[in-house]
Amino acid sequence: MDNNFSIYNNFDSAVLVLDSLKRIVYKNLSFIKTFGNIKTPDKFSNYFNFDICMLDSENILNANPISFALASKDNFTAHSTYQKTKEKFLYFKISSFFKDDLQILIFEDITMSMLYKTLEKNYEDLKIKCKALEDENEDAAVSQQKAQNQAIKMALMHRVSNVIRESIDLTKIINSTLKELSNLYGATKVYYASFEDNNFTLKNVYPAKYKDILNTQIKPEQETIKNIFSKNISLMPCLKEFSNCEKTFSTPVTRIIVPVYRLNKFLGILIIYTNKNAQIQNDILQSISTQLATSIVQASLFQEINKKNSELQNALSELKETQLQLINSEKMASLGQLVAGVAHEINTPLASINSNNDILKTLISRLDINDEKIKTTIENINSIDKEAIKRISQIVSSLKKFVRLDESELQEADINKEIDLTLELIKHETKKRIQIIKNYAQLPLIRCYPNMLNQVFMNILINACHSIKNNGTITITTAYCENNLTVSIKDTGEGINEEIKDKLFTAGTTTKKTGTGLGLAISKKIIEKHNGQITFSSDKKTGTEFVISIPAKK
Repeated sequence: MDNNFSIYNNFDSAVLVLDSLKRIVYKNLSFIKTFGNIKTPDKFSNYFNFDICMLDSENILNANPISFALASKDNFTAHSTYQKTKEKFLYFKISSFFKDDLQILIFEDITMSMLYKTLEKNYEDLKIKCKALEDENEDAAVSQQKAQNQAIKMALMHRVSNVIRESIDLTKIINSTLKELSNLYGATKVYYASFEDNNFTLKNVYPAKYKDILNTQIKPEQETIKNIFSKNISLMPCLKEFSNCEKTFSTPVTRIIVPVYRLNKFLGILIIYTNKNAQIQNDILQSISTQLATSIVQASLFQEINKKNSELQNALSELKETQLQLINSEKMASLGQLVAGVAHEINTPLASINSNNDILKTLISRLDINDEKIKTTIENINSIDKEAIKRISQIVSSLKKFVRLDESELQEADINKEIDLTLELIKHETKKRIQIIKNYAQLPLIRCYPNMLNQVFMNILINACHSIKNNGTITITTAYCENNLTVSIKDTGEGINEEIKDKLFTAGTTTKKTGTGLGLAISKKIIEKHNGQITFSSDKKTGTEFVISIPAKK
C-alpha cells in the first residue's frame, strides 16, 4: 500500500482513488467493508442513481453519479442512492476532486441522516394532523357514530345483495337474507312466509332452532293484512306472533313485516321480531325485498329449467338405451335368420355326406383288397371324414344354441356350459396361439337370458383375442357366493389406452379400425338388464380383466 494513501484508512467514509486512466489504485478499509473488493468502477457504478444533483450532461438518461464523475473533469458533489440488494437502499453524499494526476472519490454515508429527516418531517406532519383531529373530534363524534351505524347497515345490505345475486339456491338465498336481517335489527327470530292459495305458510326461519314451526299456516291481523297488500312495511309492538298463535311473549316485542312483491305478483312476507327499539329502514328493506323477490322468481325458473333438463336427459338416456336394444335385437334377429338359413343349407348336404360315408365304411369292410396298406389308408380317410362331419354338426348346433331365437324369456342355465359354448364358436381365434385356462366353480343353474349373456361373453372374449398379438393366455374364472354370480375374464394382451378408459362402455368407442363401438355398450346394457354390473382393470404390461357380477338366486 502506498504510504501517501494510508491516511485515508482513518476516514469513516469510503474512499476510492483512481489514476488518469480511471483505474483503481487505492481503496480504504471503509470502502472495502461497504462495497467489497471491486476491481473496476464500471459495474460498481450501476448500483448508484442520482438523488439530488444539478447536472449539465448530454447523456442525462444513461448517467449515474459514478459514470458522471469518471467523465467529468471538474470537481462536484452529488447525493446518490445505492441499491445492491432488492430490499436494502443506502444514501451517499459523493464528493469528487482531483489531486495531482489522481481523482479521489469520497462516499459519505448519509443514510441515517436522510431517514432521520424523513421521520422528523413525518412526525411533524402527524403532530399537525393529530392536532387537527383533536380539534374536530368533539364536533364530529355524533356524526361519526351515525355514519358508522349507517355503514354497518349498508354493509349488511350489500352482503344480502351479494348472496341474492350470486346464488341460485332458493333456500340458501332466503336463509342468508334472514340471517342478515337478524344481524341488522338484533332480532330474536326472523321468518319468511310464502303466500299460496290465499294462505301464509312459514317456509324459512332464522335461527334454525325454531325450525319445528316451519310449514305452519299463520293468520295476520286484518290491519296487518291491509298494510301488506298495500305494499307497506309495518312496525308494531305485539304480545303474540300472530292472531292464531297460542303462545304469548313475556314482554311486548317489536314486529316488522316486509311485503315481498315481484312487479304486481305478491310472493310472501319477511317477519322480524326484535326486543330492541327498532326503526324502519325503508330504503334498505325495500331494496332487500325487491332483490329477494327477483331472486325467488329467478330461482323458481331455474329449478323449473333444471327439472325440464333432467327430464330431457332421462328421455335422451332412455332413447339411447332403446336404440341400443333395437340395434341389438335387429343384430340378433338378422344373425338368427342367417344361422337358420346356413344351418338348413349345411344340414341337407351334410346328411348326404354322412350317409355316403356310412355306406362307404360298409363297402370297405366287404371289399377284397389284398394290399393291406391301401385298405388301412381308405379306412383312415373314412374315419377322418366321419370326425369332420361330426365337427361341422357341432358348430351348426352351437350356432343355433347361441342365437336362441325361441328363448327370449328368463330360463335356467349353466353359465359354465354357456361359456364353453362361446369358446367353441371362437376356437378359430384361439387355436394354436392362445391358451384358455378355466377356473370354473361348481355353479347352480341360474335364471337368466342365456343368449344375451353369450353375447357378452363373445364380445369380451373376441376383444381379448384381438388384444393378444402373438401368443398368450385367457383365464376364465367363475364363482358363486351369497347369491351372487361372478365371471372374470383376464387376458395377457396389450391393455386399453388411457384416453378411452373413461368412455369404454359408451356407444361408438372402439380401438379397431373397422369396429362399430357397440359391443361393450350393448354388453353393459345386458348386464344391467340382469341387475348386475361389469367392471374392468387394464395395464399395458399385464393385460386386461373384465369382471361380471350378477345377483342370481338358485
